[in-house]
Amino acid sequence: MTTFFIGQVDEVRPVQRKNKETGVITMSLQLTATFETRDKEGYLVKSTQDIQMDMQDMTALSQANGKYILIPYMTINTKGGTYTLPNDAMGFQIYDKNPIEIKKAS
Repeated sequence: MTTFFIGQVDEVRPVQRKNKETGVITMSLQLTATFETRDKEGYLVKSTQDIQMDMQDMTALSQANGKYILIPYMTINTKGGTYTLPNDAMGFQIYDKNPIEIKKAS
């Protein structure tokens, strides 16, 4: 099953992690994005996520601050549990405006 995270890009920053067993340092990007909407009663619903992304996407993601990102996720059910992982085969997409924003008719 594929699901999607949609949010406004707040920040993109490089991070390094050191493998405690091998000592190998790897670089990746931390993307901070916020999803914002209103519920049926008009109350604000907001969720901010930090998502690990590949360093090769640094240029594209750094230019996306303030824009909307759509990231596909794949859900896998196994005997050990259910896992949700980014779907690298589909890639992310950047939009100037929220792609799911619904405007009420006047």
